[in-house]
Order: sequence, then C-alpha cells, then structure tokens
Amino acid sequence: MEIDTDVIRRALKDPAYMTALATRLIKTGQMAAPCAREDYHLTAPQRTAVLAIGGGPGADDHILQWSTCPLPPRHSGPHYAILRYLGDDRAVWIRWLGPLSELVTLAECKLSTADDHACPLFAGHDGTCPAL
Repeated sequence: MEIDTDVIRRALKDPAYMTALATRLIKTGQMAAPCAREDYHLTAPQRTAVLAIGGGPGADDHILQWSTCPLPPRHSGPHYAILRYLGDDRAVWIRWLGPLSELVTLAECKLSTADDHACPLFAGHDGTCPAL
C-alpha cells in the first residue's frame, strides 16, 4: 500500500481509519509496531499545544517524561503515551504510529488492576488493566 499525503491526512482526522491503516500495515509487514519512544518525538508546536490545554486544580504545569506505550506489547493500532495530567480525571495523551500523531484529551480509566491498584491507562483502552 502506498502512503501518500491524502492517506496521512485522512488517518490524522479519523482515528478509526488510523487504526485500520496501522493494523493493515503491521499485518502485511510494511510497518513494525514497537512501543518505544524512538518511534515518535514531540514537535515544538505540540509541546506548546499540550501546555495550552486548560486543566483543573492540581493540573501539571509541565510535560511528563515518557518512554514507552503502556499498552500490551505487539498490540495493533496506534501507540499512546501520557503527557500531562489535567487534574480533573483527564489527561493529555499523544496517539502515534510512525510519523502519524495527534494530541488527545482522555478520561482516566476508573477500573482497577488485578492487584487492586488504579489503572494507569485511559478510559476505554483495549485489554485488561496492566499490573503496576
């Protein structure tokens, strides 16, 4: 599959298309899906945008350091990393796959892990809550 500008634009605007595209590219061996940070770095405009998102009491005033996607290894679809807690059960995350990325504000997962800790992921994540 050839990835041209139109495909990238559509993937950035449509998360379902991004997931389907990523899944197809991974299954056909056209793209590896490592969860490591080397896969994507924040741009200066993204850093500015993350800090400009308003938060509630206790919101972080800085961008967190992130190293890997917290989803299970070898998952299909895009990767996620938390960037900033907003203090009202929401956080700013980056969703990326290769050069495609977007900033998203997601609610915190309200479920618990198997060892009874709060889940560190976002609401609606795939799979079970990871152990800490």
